[in-house]
Amino acid sequence: MKNFIFIFFLVIINNYAQNSTAEIETFPIFPVCELLPDKFHKDCFNETVDEHIQNNFNYPKQAWDNDIEAIVKVKFDIDVNGNITNVIPNSSVVGVSFFERESLNLAKNLFNDSAKKVIESLPNAIPAKKDNIAVEKTFLVSIKYQIPRELGFDEVEVPPLFKDCEDKENKKLCFIKFIEDHIVKNFKYPKRAIKKGEEGDVFIQFDMTSNGLYTNFRTIGESRILEDEAYRIMIKLPSFEPAKYKEKYVTTSYGTTISFKLNQ
Repeated sequence: MKNFIFIFFLVIINNYAQNSTAEIETFPIFPVCELLPDKFHKDCFNETVDEHIQNNFNYPKQAWDNDIEAIVKVKFDIDVNGNITNVIPNSSVVGVSFFERESLNLAKNLFNDSAKKVIESLPNAIPAKKDNIAVEKTFLVSIKYQIPRELGFDEVEVPPLFKDCEDKENKKLCFIKFIEDHIVKNFKYPKRAIKKGEEGDVFIQFDMTSNGLYTNFRTIGESRILEDEAYRIMIKLPSFEPAKYKEKYVTTSYGTTISFKLNQ
């Protein structure tokens, strides 16, 4: 199961340094980095590994289904032939306790196997060199497997569902149309704003939580009166079924603009 949420960092186990004999060392080079100047090879190496993890990251389905998260540290070598070797993953399951060691080991193996597969599929590289002689280098990558609790509206697979949208094929389009209709239905121009000649746009954003609640309303506008009116309109929204990502309820945020214009 694909999941884009992870943390990646790279540690060089055997550090690069120039000793008293002024040895010259070079970084391993992936094919995509070959044409870059030497000073960019390290950054290109890190970016290539990072992008590779993003493109090949896979959340173990059994762990996903059971809300299990982990951090996996993976040590690996790039040998004198530029091959990825000695891939050793070591996972730590977080946020959950197991009464049986067998269950814990099963969970750890799920993440170990997933992380190992990602690193083993890295492309071959031009090996590191010391005084122009190929040498083996060891690296450590840390990958965090974390189930998302909050995602942007464009990232969720199923948006928050109002009753009128449950049977619609395009549920996101229905959601947006429902919000627009709700604003029209509940729109009232504040009398105080009319007297003061206040008009303009109000942007209002709010969270729709995985528990089915509206929270964290934020407004941006040039008039406090109009901002309050936008808030009044949106807090009248009806109950909803929370947004979903990979069959899990998640919190998402949504924002829209309400325009207040006086008749000229």
